[in-house]
Amino acid sequence: MLGGLLVSHLAISALGLWPAVFQAAVNGIHRLGPALTSLELTLIEIPLLVHVGMGLNYLRKSGLRPGVEKHHHGSDLRYWLQRVSAVVLLGFITLHVVTLHRWGAGRFDPQNAFTSTTEALRHFWTGQGSGSRANLLIAQFYLLGIAAAVYHFSNGISTSADVWDFTPTRSTRLRLWRVCTLAGVGLGALGFAAWYAFTVA
Repeated sequence: MLGGLLVSHLAISALGLWPAVFQAAVNGIHRLGPALTSLELTLIEIPLLVHVGMGLNYLRKSGLRPGVEKHHHGSDLRYWLQRVSAVVLLGFITLHVVTLHRWGAGRFDPQNAFTSTTEALRHFWTGQGSGSRANLLIAQFYLLGIAAAVYHFSNGISTSADVWDFTPTRSTRLRLWRVCTLAGVGLGALGFAAWYAFTVA
């Protein structure tokens, strides 16, 4: 569910390259009305809280040091980067929700989707231009957050398939890892397009 959210969120956000198309997509989503809140709760918020809770518990045991635990799923570097990307992703999601979501500052306006998003990202620190050092840091952190999300998802699919024994042989593991890598590159391109649309273009 969270992977589906990431793919759809980045795909829709990449439509920001065409503001009118992005607005039409947002309008379509918000036509769901009150059902949208229920869908967010059951398909996004509860699974995300469970995933974060489990991840924080695991991180408490393993920390961020490389090579702290024996594992047999992927390389040591991939295993370490999965945990590092989780920490970056947690900070990114927190910033994203606090800035744009109705739970936080609620700076995203569905009726004015493109402009409200660009204003929130380019002028995070109000009173400073979009080219200010502080606002450039926010833009850079968004790019890092997107990269962390793409890596965490792509590597997580490959690794979890191994853990659950869906890829019992070395050749099936390697094939899935290649598919996940290619999918990650494609998803990263969508993420970069979305980032560019709202922070640079």
